[in-house]
Amino acid sequence: MARDPLRILRALLAGGAATLADVGTLALLVSAFGLTPRAASVPALLVGGVVNFLGNRHFAFRATRGSVVRQAALYALVEALALAANGVLFDVAMRFLPPALAWAYVPVRLVTSHVVFLAWSYPLWRLVFRVPREAQAV
Repeated sequence: MARDPLRILRALLAGGAATLADVGTLALLVSAFGLTPRAASVPALLVGGVVNFLGNRHFAFRATRGSVVRQAALYALVEALALAANGVLFDVAMRFLPPALAWAYVPVRLVTSHVVFLAWSYPLWRLVFRVPREAQAV
């Protein structure tokens, strides 16, 4: 990961946009539509996932010359497992939170999603968005 600090920074920025989409959707579903944070978790993660794919493909990894079908399929596989990990980790954290701290769902989401990003998603995205050298030269 240390080989390309600009790519890591771009991935963090793309992740930041995805996190804003995720947390914004989570807050909207809880505040405006009355869903519980646990019920709103998966739809919010899906919105963040779409924003994240587009941000990483076009901005962070600049992999638009790679096969979008291949990238989308591999990304979906990686993120399906990340979605599960995020959902379980968030759910467990919320279960252990005392009811008086139920308002803390946003900070909990930020912590749990960053743990999954660092341990799982980013290392695998480097493979997903790898563009063969011959495609890079075109």
